[in-house]
Amino acid sequence: MRTFAKIAAIVLALALLAAFAVGYWTMSLGHDALRDIATQANLCKTGDCPEGIDEASAFLGEEFGLSPRLVQWCVGVDTLAETPRGERTTGRTWWVELLYKPCGAPLTE
Repeated sequence: MRTFAKIAAIVLALALLAAFAVGYWTMSLGHDALRDIATQANLCKTGDCPEGIDEASAFLGEEFGLSPRLVQWCVGVDTLAETPRGERTTGRTWWVELLYKPCGAPLTE
């Protein structure tokens, strides 16, 4: 029983580590994408562009009804979904869809 508990603890720790890594990676991609959006829209006043990123997040949040932090997540998932290697793997589809869950249903016109 002790061996099973150790294995279960290791598996749980690895799952939590993987979830944290995917979350951090997705938020980093979203931050970089929002910086690109802010730069293209001439919203940056300083080199790191925190004010432009905040303004772009606030605008997109109002436009789509999301919090600025969730905008960063959703933009990160968009960036992740557009990577070329994502189009070649079938397993990628279900987990990208899973990452999109907090963003809500896509708006279609």
